[in-house]
Amino acid sequence: MIVRQVELAPATAPLRFNGQVEAIEAVDIQARITGFLKEKAFEQGAAVKAGDLLFEIEPDQMQAAVMSAEAQVARAEAAQNAARQSLSRTRTLANRNTASQASLDDAQAAFDIATADVRNAEAALNNARLNLSYTQVRSPINGTIGRSLFTVGNLVGPGMGPLARIVQLDPVRVVFSITDRALIAIRQKEAGGGTVNPESFKLTLMLANGTQYGERGNIQFIDNEVSAQTGTVAVRALFANPNHILVPGQVVAVNLLDETVGELPIVPMSSVLQDRQGKYVYVLNEGNTVSRRAIVTGTRIDNGWSVTDGLKAGETIVVEGLQRIADGQAVSPRDPISGTAGVGQ
Repeated sequence: MIVRQVELAPATAPLRFNGQVEAIEAVDIQARITGFLKEKAFEQGAAVKAGDLLFEIEPDQMQAAVMSAEAQVARAEAAQNAARQSLSRTRTLANRNTASQASLDDAQAAFDIATADVRNAEAALNNARLNLSYTQVRSPINGTIGRSLFTVGNLVGPGMGPLARIVQLDPVRVVFSITDRALIAIRQKEAGGGTVNPESFKLTLMLANGTQYGERGNIQFIDNEVSAQTGTVAVRALFANPNHILVPGQVVAVNLLDETVGELPIVPMSSVLQDRQGKYVYVLNEGNTVSRRAIVTGTRIDNGWSVTDGLKAGETIVVEGLQRIADGQAVSPRDPISGTAGVGQ
């Protein structure tokens, strides 16, 4: 005869949903200028930080363009200075009535054109410097970089495909769909209409190998529409992922439990018998005798029942061999795991 000690557990079963892991941020690294790849500055699969150098495109052509643009700025500024001096002299002569108004207008126009040329040359210089900066391709986010799709020496450029892809792995987002009934419960707690706040929801994951993921999640977003086809609504939750166990695209089981629900004794369903008088269990007494105990069950929890009346935590009940015992009978209890003598023996 197998016995087990009654333990407390949350009086409601967690809601279970299928979910999928998504990256919060994922970026395809693109070359913004055309050129030959000079250097690859990372290891494939390595962690990178925002601002880290990933690739370098041969800068020679862009450096030459910058030098040419700098020369054009210097030339335009020299022309502007000459036009400014000419305008100053013409204005002085016009004040002495020794230069015509037409001459003054021409000098002013020449200066304005020279000033515009300077601005145009400066803009060209800024563009050349920007293109030069594009020869160093840096990471825009923190994350893990995948394999490089180009090797050193290849021609790269806009429209030639991404150089690599960076995915943020910590934290990650898990997307799943919940029923409209669960949605109502969560919304009530978000709005203060329930008895607890949203943080009371325990959000955990079950991995494909049957183990529970070690980090708890937090609800980040609940969609604003219920699907007419499925009667569910999309939910996003955030999970810390310091060891990168969760990978984008991975399928997981999401467990959602309201921790404010009180705890009750939980007994295996197989230990609960029923007759005309109601449900009952056999309780192990001191001296290794058993007695029939009427109970009131509540919610089904996995393969067990919560007990709202009739049992206390710490009591020992019979879970196997029920068909061979009766009220008041002496028994030889056994531990359910080891099979050795259990309580009271």
